[in-house]
Amino acid sequence: RIYIAVYMLLAWELALSRTFEITSGEGHISMWSKTPHRHEYSCWGSEANDVADCVLVRHSACTILFSLYTCLFAVAACNRSVKGVEMASRHRDSLLQAFHEARGLFSFVDRSVDKNVMWWRGNQGYRVQTVATSVLWTVGSFALYAGLILHAKSYLSSTIFLTAIAATFFLQFVLLRYVMLRVLLYLEAIKARSAALAYCDEEGVLPFTSGQAVYVWFSVRRNIQSQDEVAYQRVIPVFVVALAVAITSSGWVVLQLWQRGLSVYVLTSSGGASLMVVAIAFVSCYCVHIFLGMFLDIGRLDEANIRQLRVAQLRLEHERLGAEAAETAALGEESNRKNSDVGPHSNDLNAALSMIDKVVLLLENNDPKPTVLGIEIGSSSFQVAYAAFMSDMWYLMVWGVIIHLMS
Repeated sequence: RIYIAVYMLLAWELALSRTFEITSGEGHISMWSKTPHRHEYSCWGSEANDVADCVLVRHSACTILFSLYTCLFAVAACNRSVKGVEMASRHRDSLLQAFHEARGLFSFVDRSVDKNVMWWRGNQGYRVQTVATSVLWTVGSFALYAGLILHAKSYLSSTIFLTAIAATFFLQFVLLRYVMLRVLLYLEAIKARSAALAYCDEEGVLPFTSGQAVYVWFSVRRNIQSQDEVAYQRVIPVFVVALAVAITSSGWVVLQLWQRGLSVYVLTSSGGASLMVVAIAFVSCYCVHIFLGMFLDIGRLDEANIRQLRVAQLRLEHERLGAEAAETAALGEESNRKNSDVGPHSNDLNAALSMIDKVVLLLENNDPKPTVLGIEIGSSSFQVAYAAFMSDMWYLMVWGVIIHLMS
């Protein structure tokens, strides 16, 4: 109902934008003109009073149009059907029936995911950040044309402009607080599952004391990877679109700054398309920065899984040597030579050590890793791409904002 109401408001604004167009007087169309009589959105007129109503309504329609379809795309990407959901569920049920140790590990993983979800939903910092970002986007989108309200001839155009401000803020708040939060929760669930698998031995949830325990951990990890693949299918399209928008918009801004020698402030004062592109560049780059940071965290947690196995291997080796030394001292050298079997506990340790060697070898050589645009998450190539993207953001900030503020 909310989206239908906003869509009706948008359609009304687009219809009124032609009503407020004034063709009398000498005028021209220019998106980049620096003269005082420039008029954006193809509104004709020689004075500000002639084009105020037209610009107010058309700018409101374009801003709401972008915000509305951004929300709709994000909602569609989150709710679309993906492959592998039923297969992952059936595999989990089979593991729960086959191994009783898997129940405790799955329960620990689910608790970690629920804890992360509850923390994000109740995080006051994220709420403040959402409101602040929505306010900055709304102010940046409408501040340039707010002065035209004083020159408007119709109260209807001024009312539409003020209504569009509230609608844009609401759409951006919904996009960040609910839609984008859902996308972030998918990544947080992946992080929580990886962290639970990486520390289950140290937490005592599933101690690696036998080959059976190590094999159960490896089987549960395979199921977790299938669940992560389902989450990636919902997150990757949103990330790819955000990355494409960030690269395109920031590239256009950098090109304008380099060719014209302008600052971001001068570029946004041109209004119209330049204002929207600059705002889109900053917001999309910020979103991509959040995504890339979470991807790097996931890559580090995947490496922690192998590190956990190596640490457990050292612990088991130490326990085995201690057990052998204790049995040797108790039985004596002669009985120890007659009975080479060092006990069932030592057999479990040996089986666990052997299983860890096989699992580590498999993970290091044949473990499938998630990819983004053909780049493995957490790899050195991914880190290089992240560093290149951050340098682009810093170029935008330093040459477009900081240097001009200092001068």
